[in-house]
Amino acid sequence: MAGRRPVSRRGVIISLLCVVSPAVNALDGDDALPPPPDAQAIDRQAVFHLSLVVNYYDTGLVVPVTRRGGAMWVSSADLQRAGLPGDKLPQGEVNVDTLPQVKSRYDSTGQRLLLTVPTDWVPARTVALGEQERRVRPRASNGAVLNYDFYASDTNHGLRQASLWHEMRLFGDAGSFSSTGALREVFRGYPGQNEGYMRYDTMFNSTNDDSAWSWSLGDVISDSLSWSNSVRMGGVSVGRDFSLRPDLITYPLPAFSGEAAVPTTVDVFINGYRSGSTDLAPGPFTLTNLPYINGSGDAVLVTTDALGRQVSTTLPFYVASELLKPGLSDGSFSAGALRRNYGVKNFDYGPAAASGSWRYGVTDFWTLETHGEAAEKLKLGGVGSLVKLGRFGVVNGAGSWSKMRDNSGQQWNWGYQYNTAGFSISAQQTRRTRGFGNLALYDQPVRYDQYQQPIITLSRSSAQYALTLNMGAAGSIGAAWIDVQSFNRDQTRLLNLSWNKTLWNSSLYLAASHDYDARDWTFALSLQIPLGEQSSVALSAETTPESGSTQRVNFNRAMPSDGGFSWNLAYANQSRDDNYQQATLGWRNNHIETQGGIYGQTKNLTRWGEATGSLVTMDGELFAANQINDAFAVVSTQGQPGVTVNFENQPIGETDEEGYLLVSGVTSYYPATYSIDALNLPADTRIRETERRLALRRNSGYLVTFPMEQERVASVILHDENGQPLPVSSQVLRDDRPTAVVGYDGIAWLEDIGQVNPLRVTKPDGTTCHVTLTVGTARSHRLETYGPLICREVTP
Repeated sequence: MAGRRPVSRRGVIISLLCVVSPAVNALDGDDALPPPPDAQAIDRQAVFHLSLVVNYYDTGLVVPVTRRGGAMWVSSADLQRAGLPGDKLPQGEVNVDTLPQVKSRYDSTGQRLLLTVPTDWVPARTVALGEQERRVRPRASNGAVLNYDFYASDTNHGLRQASLWHEMRLFGDAGSFSSTGALREVFRGYPGQNEGYMRYDTMFNSTNDDSAWSWSLGDVISDSLSWSNSVRMGGVSVGRDFSLRPDLITYPLPAFSGEAAVPTTVDVFINGYRSGSTDLAPGPFTLTNLPYINGSGDAVLVTTDALGRQVSTTLPFYVASELLKPGLSDGSFSAGALRRNYGVKNFDYGPAAASGSWRYGVTDFWTLETHGEAAEKLKLGGVGSLVKLGRFGVVNGAGSWSKMRDNSGQQWNWGYQYNTAGFSISAQQTRRTRGFGNLALYDQPVRYDQYQQPIITLSRSSAQYALTLNMGAAGSIGAAWIDVQSFNRDQTRLLNLSWNKTLWNSSLYLAASHDYDARDWTFALSLQIPLGEQSSVALSAETTPESGSTQRVNFNRAMPSDGGFSWNLAYANQSRDDNYQQATLGWRNNHIETQGGIYGQTKNLTRWGEATGSLVTMDGELFAANQINDAFAVVSTQGQPGVTVNFENQPIGETDEEGYLLVSGVTSYYPATYSIDALNLPADTRIRETERRLALRRNSGYLVTFPMEQERVASVILHDENGQPLPVSSQVLRDDRPTAVVGYDGIAWLEDIGQVNPLRVTKPDGTTCHVTLTVGTARSHRLETYGPLICREVTP
C-alpha cells in the first residue's frame, strides 16, 4: 500500500519477546502472583489493607493503613475498634509512630501492622473459664402416670393387712396435676383401725422455666427459711424455683484477676485439681464461670506464654452456696387454709393463713432475708442476714417478733459456718420467749400444765455445734453437741462422736453417743466389706442402755439397675431379747419390681410381700414400667420394632412390636442424648435423624419421635446391547426422581421406585439408551437386585 513501509521480521521478533518475557517470568513463581511489596521499597504514599496486631495479639481486624513518608497512618476509629483508648488518640488519621510509648512495625510478608502499646492501654477483659453449656429448653407431652405400691403382711398370731398406695399424675404443656392416697384393709388383728381410703395431697402445678417461677394450687407446703417453719395448707403457693434452671449459679463465685503482657494460656487448679484452661489476650483479665465449688480453698493460676515461660499465682477463696448473687432475689408466698390431721382425715382444713419469705443478694458477701406469717389472731415478722467474713466463713443472724392471740414473743437465731476440704465447723443457736408463736402452733389446741401455764411445744432454746476433720490416711472424725431446753425446764444434752476409715476397699465406722441427762453411753462399730460390684457383707456391734448388746451380720446384694435379682440375709444376736433374723428376695425387670421375705424373732415372725411399678399412657399407648418419681421419655420409631435405643450413649432396650420404648428414671431439666441404632433398620427405610438432645420438665414425660419413611429401593444391573456393563459414571434419569450414577459392573442404586420405572441413561460419550425396570407389588423390606437389564440405544 502506498505511503507505508514494510515492517521488518526482526522488529516483530523483538516485540514478541518483550511481550512474552514478563509472562514467562510471572509463571516462574509458585503462585503466579507478584511478591508482596517490601517495606524498604515503599517511599511514596500507598494504601494497604493490613491485619492489626496489638501486643502480639491478632485483633481479627483488617484495616486500611496509609504509608506516607515512611510513617504508618491509621484512622482513630479503627484503633479504638482494636481496643485502644480513645482519650489517648487524636481525631482523624493517626501517625502511630508519634503516639507516646507506642512502637510499630510493618510485616510485609504477613501483611500485618504490629503495634506495641502500654499495658494500661489495653482494656480489661472478662473471660469465661471454659464454654458454658447451651441451655436446652425443657419439653413435655400430654400423658398420664399411675404409680402404685402394693404391700401385704402377716404376723404370727397378730396383724394381717394389705395396702395399696398410689400417685395419679396428669401432665402437659400447661403443667401437671397429681393426687396421692392409699387404700388399707385389715383382715386380722385390729379391724376398723385406719382402714379404708386415705387421701394425702392433691395439687396442680405450673412453671415458667425461663424465669424460674412456680405456681401451685391445692395441697401445698409453704416455703421456709433456716430460722422459720413450714406448714401444710389448702390453697395457693407461688415463688421462685431455681431447680427449674440448673444452668444458673445462684451464689457468688470468685473471679480471679490478673494481667498478661503477651498472648497467654492460663490453667486453673482448684484445691490441686485442674479445673479448666483458656487463652488470654494481652492486658488485664478477669476469669469467671469457674466450676461449682463450695467452702474454703486455693486457686492456682498457671500462665504460659508463647515461649513456654510459666508463672504460677496462688489465690485463696471462700465460696458460700447459701448466699445469693448481687441483685438476685428469691422468695415465695403461700395462702390458704391450714391443713389438719394430715394422714388421719381426708379433708380437714382449719383457719385461713398466709406465709411468705424473701431473700435478696445485696453484695457478694451479704444476703438479706425476711419472713412473715399472718392469720386472724397471728402476726409474725422477721428479718435476717447472711454475711461472708472474707475467707473465714459465714455468720448468720435473724430476729422474729410475733403476737398470737394475747401473747407476744421473740425468737433469735445466730450461727457460724466454715468449710474446707479437710475441716468444717458449724454452730447454730436459737432462743425464744414464752409468748412466741407461729403458724405451726396456731391451729393446735392449747394445753395447760398444773400451774395453768400453756404447754409450749417449741423449745425455749436449742444449740447445735458440729466439727469434722479429715485426717487423710488416718480417716476422718466428727463431733456434735446438741442442747435443747424446754420452757418447763426439761433439758436434753447429747454428745455424738464418730470415726470412719477406708481399709482395703472396705469401710470401718465407730460411733459413740453420751446422754448427759440419762448419764449413759451408746457405742456402735460396723465394718462394710464389698464383694464385687453388687454384693457386700456388713458386720456390726452396738451397746445401748435399753437393748443391751447386739451383734449383727448382714449379707446383701443390691438390685441391679438393669433388672435381675437382689437379696438380703441378716441375723442379730441380742442379749435382752430373742435373736432376730431376716431374709428378703427381690426381682426387677423393666415393668415391675417385687420383693418379699420374712423378719422378726422366731416366735413372732412377719411375712411380707411388695410390688411396685407404674402404668403410663402416652400417644394412645399403655406402658408398664418401674415407679416414675420424676421425668420419663417414650421413644417412638413410628412402628419399627426391634430398634435399639440408646440413652446417653448406653443401650437401654429395643422398641416393642408397636415401635415404642419407655425410658424411665430420667432426671428433669438435664439435657440428655437419645439415639437409635439404624443399622438393623430395613433397607427400604429412610430416617431423617438418629440422635436428639432433649431436656424434660419435672414430673412429666415426652414423646421422642424419630420420623421414618418406607421407601422402595433397589440395585439394578445395566448392560448394553452387547451384554457389557454400562460405563462407570453414566447418568440414570427418571421423571421427578433424583439422578442416579452407574458404578462398577454396571450397577446403579435407585431410590423411591414404583412398579414400572422407565429409565433413560446418558453415557459419558453422550449417547443415550432406554430401559424399563418392572418390579412386583410385594415388598420384602430387603435390599433387592434386578438385572442385568439391556439398555437399548435410541435410534435416530
